[in-house]
Amino acid sequence: MKARPPFRIMVLFAVLFLAGAAFGAQDPGAPTVQREQPAPATLYVDPAQGNDQNAGDKTHPLRTISAAIARLPEPVKQTTTIHLVGGLYSSTGGQDMADDSLELMRRMRPGVVVRLVGQRDERGTLPALAWEGGVAVVQVIEGNWSIENVQIGSGTLRQRRGVAVQGPGHVTLKDVTFRTRSLSDAGIYAHRGGKVSLRGAIKLNEHLHEQAGAETFAGIIALDHGLVQFAERKGASLDIGNGSLSASYYGVIELGCESARVTSWGEQSNPLAINNGGRIDLHSTPTRLCAKQPRNTPIGLEHDGHILAEGAHILIEGTNHTAIVLQKASTLTCNDLELRGEFPQTIAAMSGSMFVGRFTGKVTGVSATTGATVNLEADEGTIIGPVTATHGGQVSLPDRNVFSK
Repeated sequence: MKARPPFRIMVLFAVLFLAGAAFGAQDPGAPTVQREQPAPATLYVDPAQGNDQNAGDKTHPLRTISAAIARLPEPVKQTTTIHLVGGLYSSTGGQDMADDSLELMRRMRPGVVVRLVGQRDERGTLPALAWEGGVAVVQVIEGNWSIENVQIGSGTLRQRRGVAVQGPGHVTLKDVTFRTRSLSDAGIYAHRGGKVSLRGAIKLNEHLHEQAGAETFAGIIALDHGLVQFAERKGASLDIGNGSLSASYYGVIELGCESARVTSWGEQSNPLAINNGGRIDLHSTPTRLCAKQPRNTPIGLEHDGHILAEGAHILIEGTNHTAIVLQKASTLTCNDLELRGEFPQTIAAMSGSMFVGRFTGKVTGVSATTGATVNLEADEGTIIGPVTATHGGQVSLPDRNVFSK
């Protein structure tokens, strides 16, 4: 049996161990643990008076937006507001991103949002994001962002796309005006699962309803499971002076605002253009549509495109050969359609498509072919015709007369 060390020796070893630990803790040469500094909850950017070496507070603002983004931690743990003083922003600043495209990309805790909020300067001018030549003026790639009270683009030919969002990015646009120019590109572009929430007044070249020059198109595009939707109704509106709502490949556009107006001057652009599994829901939004090119169609669907317009009054105005064209298993359901202008044909449905709705005013030509179905419900209008159904098509009139072949 081994002998235990004397009790006094055990106590001595314990005292020496504790003394050594205490000495090590007080050693000035020992490494110290740095605590994470909290990120500022508010930053200020002023393109005219700021400096990117400043602290970023109200009295010492930064000069560029990229410098403010660079101050954000990874991940972002608290909601942060970046105030943008009114004026022209000719560059992002180029810190950790391109100088011609604002890249919004941060991991964030649930419920956290980074807000970029515009403020009018002493002359009453809102911020205008005016850099040129990038893939898009703003790219939202990851995180939850909000852009409010700003103008995106300054109307030059090198600003083709406004805000582009891809999954898992999400951006809220509130009271935002777009001044981008293209032949067929988008002010708002959601793709690959990206999400755009809209609030307040959203305007895309809204000054061009009566006259539009070359390459002034700025629409809304949702494709490849992208989603663009209004998150509120009261006080919210959509105004597009030269553009379209385009949804395809399971992209979705949802209105639900107080009013919407879409005018298209494009050579090959319908104000509502849906195809390849795309969907547009009007959600009871009074909607005004006009295709300025006579050969275009105010509402055009093909390849499994869908419009749900129950509860919405749709006003179609202009001079076009056909007001509504449905092709290849597309559907349109609505409650109230009004035509104002000259339309030799009201509806042309083809290839297994379906229309259900009612009209106010005159209904001119109606045709259904290759298995398509047109159901005209009781209305306040007058059906002038002609009404034709061929190759398995069927047209059902409010008086219960059915044309089929």
